[in-house]
Amino acid sequence: MEKIDKENLPNHVVVVPDGNRRWAKKKGKTPWQGHLAGAENTEELIRVAFELGIKCFSIWGGSYNNLTKRPKVEIKGLFRLYDRYFLKVAKSKEIHKNQTKVRVIGRWSEVLPTKTKKVIQNLLKSTEKYKKSFLNIFIAYNGTDEMLAAIKGIVREAGNNKNLKVTGKILKKYLWSGNLPPVDLIIRTGSNNDPHNSVGFMMWHTANSQYYFTDTQYPDFNEGEFNKAIKNYIGRQRRFGR
Repeated sequence: MEKIDKENLPNHVVVVPDGNRRWAKKKGKTPWQGHLAGAENTEELIRVAFELGIKCFSIWGGSYNNLTKRPKVEIKGLFRLYDRYFLKVAKSKEIHKNQTKVRVIGRWSEVLPTKTKKVIQNLLKSTEKYKKSFLNIFIAYNGTDEMLAAIKGIVREAGNNKNLKVTGKILKKYLWSGNLPPVDLIIRTGSNNDPHNSVGFMMWHTANSQYYFTDTQYPDFNEGEFNKAIKNYIGRQRRFGR
């Protein structure tokens, strides 16, 4: 594979990992095994992204609907997976060596088991002062929930400040993801002729994003596939609505 032009790398890349369950079904495995394969692939992609030089990397680990409306046995499996994964991240020498600030965004505190929430809280605290790179994991996250929460926050502030001017800056103040940079590239795996966004994912930050859809299901979306997506982005001309 030819070299990637690192001078024109996207600053903020999001991966929407679709296809774990379909991958598992195709191989005669359980949904849990598909999610486990996806989690293992996530570790690899995070390493690849930061080694490539991408400063801000986000992964959608599950929507609120995923963690409340799927079969209970699958939800419990996802909880076990989160517990295992976040423990591993918390013990990762690479996270601290690379001074990676970790953020977990969404309604995770409402749905995750107490044990897992404590692991996440300790991880966030241990990396809160890092500024070299940023890893954002969206758990129990719906973009529509985030926007509604922001609007409610603005309404509360307006109740105390009748002269409040609603601006983009004010909106970002109340967004859960408000301190993240704009998203340059969204990669969605497992599209299978159904390229789409879901529940308004980061709708403010993706106003000018480039999208990359692939039929490759997430457990098979390896380093080569990721690099292909980055090269595709670099070869595009962004117009930002002009």
